[in-house]
Amino acid sequence: MFKKKPQIKNLSPLRSSDRRGLADQIIRDYGIPVPPQESLEPPSDSQDEPAKPQTTLSSLRNLLLPESTSSARFITTFGPDSALVSGTVYVGAHRGEDDRVLWIQYEKNTKLVPTVYTLWNNPNIVPLLHTPDFVAEQRLRQGADLMIPGLIKSKGTRWDPRAKKGSVVAVSSMRRSTVPLWVGTCEIDVCNLGDDLRGQKGIAVKGLHWEGDEIWNWSALGNGGKSAPEHLDGWTGLTGTLEGAVYNMTLDDSDENGQEDGGVALDGNAAGAPSEEEEEREPTTKEVDEAFHEAFLYSLHKAKQSNKAPHYGFDFPIQPSFLIANMIQPHLRVQSQQYAIKKTSWKNAKKFIKQLDKEKLLKSKDRNGGETVIVDMDFDDHQVTRFTPYKLPTPKAVSKAGNEGNGGDSSSDPSLGQKIAIKTVYRVSSKLVPTLLPSKTEFYTAQQVFSALKEYIDKNPELGGQGASSIKLDPFIANNILGSNLFPEDSKVIAAGRIQKGALQRRVLEDSHLCQPFHVIERNQSASEQKPKAGPAPQVHITIEKRTGTKVVTKIANLEPFFINPQQLAPELQKKCAGAASVAPLTGGKPGLLEIVVQGDQRKVLIGDVLAKRGIDVKWVDVVDKTKAKKK
Repeated sequence: MFKKKPQIKNLSPLRSSDRRGLADQIIRDYGIPVPPQESLEPPSDSQDEPAKPQTTLSSLRNLLLPESTSSARFITTFGPDSALVSGTVYVGAHRGEDDRVLWIQYEKNTKLVPTVYTLWNNPNIVPLLHTPDFVAEQRLRQGADLMIPGLIKSKGTRWDPRAKKGSVVAVSSMRRSTVPLWVGTCEIDVCNLGDDLRGQKGIAVKGLHWEGDEIWNWSALGNGGKSAPEHLDGWTGLTGTLEGAVYNMTLDDSDENGQEDGGVALDGNAAGAPSEEEEEREPTTKEVDEAFHEAFLYSLHKAKQSNKAPHYGFDFPIQPSFLIANMIQPHLRVQSQQYAIKKTSWKNAKKFIKQLDKEKLLKSKDRNGGETVIVDMDFDDHQVTRFTPYKLPTPKAVSKAGNEGNGGDSSSDPSLGQKIAIKTVYRVSSKLVPTLLPSKTEFYTAQQVFSALKEYIDKNPELGGQGASSIKLDPFIANNILGSNLFPEDSKVIAAGRIQKGALQRRVLEDSHLCQPFHVIERNQSASEQKPKAGPAPQVHITIEKRTGTKVVTKIANLEPFFINPQQLAPELQKKCAGAASVAPLTGGKPGLLEIVVQGDQRKVLIGDVLAKRGIDVKWVDVVDKTKAKKK
């Protein structure tokens, strides 16, 4: 639910009586054992009341809702339709810890839902289910629901009888089987499931909150979320032999609903495909290293399945850029800007190749100029022969036109031959409404703004009349249009009492506080798929820079707004430029944006040929040459 950052309003301290009432409600809703000789009635003021039992109940309440608990309303979006969800968060601090969101109440549900921080301090208050590590770390943390085949348990044990439809449950991974990492509500009676879950389909648990989401990340001090511990006492972990579900689940076969037998829904609607605005969890260096190593093994395994010996379709020597772009990136478990060579412990492709050479997975050779290339690979190494393929993430479509090609065939590139037009429109401020234009929510072209201004002048002959090159200032023009601190020359104009018509027109459009610019990129004379986006029109960015020594490369970025898929363009550039072309996540860009790096200064090929064929006018291209010496 909290993949996007929720809007949390000002916190208000809970009254002691309200806090005790909420704590008692939690105890009843979750069936938490009450200390002996205790009840959930308000404490008595009688002098004869035993002190020790009352203190015990008080300490239980404090564990669930600390004395410092505050509450606040929140608003967020949830589900494939981004529906608005509102509710209340309860914030408090356990002993020695910072203030965190401890409980969540959303929509009309009166039952409070615990966060992982509450579960880490209150063992066994909800059922704890288990799932394989790769499901917990890579799927559930992306907002997917937990499917029935993704559930696992120890052999000879029973499902927790509390795990019934509608109940709140926690989920942990195999590695940290005593640590709740994910919270959701049961869609079925999990307690009635058998031992063998193979072949069963459907959602077992609907996700609400997890370690790594925006509620976990919230902190009163703004210092981010707290990582989960490695082990917690009081929770029942996995013991003994696991049922066959974890070993027999396959991620290559999908059911008719697009849901994986591996235990999670990978379909965008069921799992909630991440948006560009959403922030991604930053993996550890070890996780990125393992992902790169597995991707290399996957590429060799796939090549053996599809091609013939001895080289299985590879042409040696292999350049480092080819290794990253064609062997590693397409086979990474996670397609994210966080999984880049710079995020590994090797930092660059050369050291990565040296590591694979040390493992005897390949042979490398250093060339003149410091470049390291791959001259051979061991396709019969035990790591390759024993490699088990995993489900690769579905590539993100660049546009609704689709990406049907395999990335290497430019003839299937839908951007070839397209016609692009960029239209700039404006939203006007309340200063111009309704005197010039009727609405501040509608979009107007520059011509419509000019026409409205001309009509205003024509209706007021005292300003200078029709045909006059300059006009007199009236209160509306002087106060509502001129006088901005951003335009120092306005003071001179006001002092003179007149302004040229053309200067007035330009002044209205140049002031973003009067006319906020938006843009629409039309493709093949159709803009029906796009809504105006705030800001000036985007540009394709071409950067020429030097790498090691005298090596020059060309970087191309921001192609996606113009319906160009970098993965499909890179092979074409590699042929046209007679050099390696690699594709990687754009450094510092939004998730999903890619950057192409091609050897040499290729601006002429790009502007005069490649981009021109895709409808990109030279005025929409920004070229930065970093190879030139800076002027002193």
